[in-house]
Amino acid sequence: MSAQHCGFIGLIGRPNVGKSTLLNKIIGQKISITTPKPQTTRNRILGIKTFDSCQMIFIDTPGIHTSDKLLNQRIVQYATQTLHDVDLKVVLVEPIPPNYEEIHPEDAEVLNLLGEDIAKTILLINKIDQVPKEELLRTIALFDQKVGTFAEIVPISALKGTNTDRLLEILQQYMPESPFYFESDQITDISERFLVAEFVREQVFLRLQQELPYATAVQVDEFKEEPKIIRIYCTICVERDSQKGIVIGKQGKMLKTIGSGARRKIETLLGKKVFLSLQVKVLKKWSSNPRHLNVLGLNE
Repeated sequence: MSAQHCGFIGLIGRPNVGKSTLLNKIIGQKISITTPKPQTTRNRILGIKTFDSCQMIFIDTPGIHTSDKLLNQRIVQYATQTLHDVDLKVVLVEPIPPNYEEIHPEDAEVLNLLGEDIAKTILLINKIDQVPKEELLRTIALFDQKVGTFAEIVPISALKGTNTDRLLEILQQYMPESPFYFESDQITDISERFLVAEFVREQVFLRLQQELPYATAVQVDEFKEEPKIIRIYCTICVERDSQKGIVIGKQGKMLKTIGSGARRKIETLLGKKVFLSLQVKVLKKWSSNPRHLNVLGLNE
């Protein structure tokens, strides 16, 4: 019997670069929410991919960015902590547009945090389905010139799945010899309750515009599993009365739309009929209140 290899892989990058999309594609199931808006992921999401003798444990981190808001500082703290907790770092970037001579400032910030670990880091150039080959080659050359030598540079499309099989082959080569940490059929260590809250929050991001989604958080108040149905009761927290009205919508239509979209995703996840009840609560300035952040699971 061949020796087992197992290790932790940190998916790192600026907001909206495709980390969650890649994780979902690798795992083969949605465990991390994805929306067109940046800074969607707030916690470290852990996904597990197991082959015969190799287990890779991926951590999808929040996008690294600069902010003076306490909520965003907590989010970035989760991401930077991951830099010290993993066996292999995987940085995602996008192709550099033709009229740019420098790499994106937030990419530079991420790479600066890595320091000398660049030589032990794999660089993924994502969204290659959106650019011509010349632009991709120019991006590789610019990163080589501006940053230095990475362990590997792999062009991918997380959305289309282009080159992800090749990526998995490469990643396995970097996993240390170690017993598996999780059962072979396990795909995540996060709870069903957490995923339910994330799927509701995802619908808030998709349905509501501008800044409102960033002022919302979701709590699962009750999760009751019955023989034929799972009954779930959630609270969507907002910061102001005016926001509460927007989330509920005229005659409750927006809240109903959010609930319907989330319920379909939750039923797919749990494989069972779901009754989902949503209420909206005003929790004034929760995103800048350390106590509220702790209650909502965004601890220091």
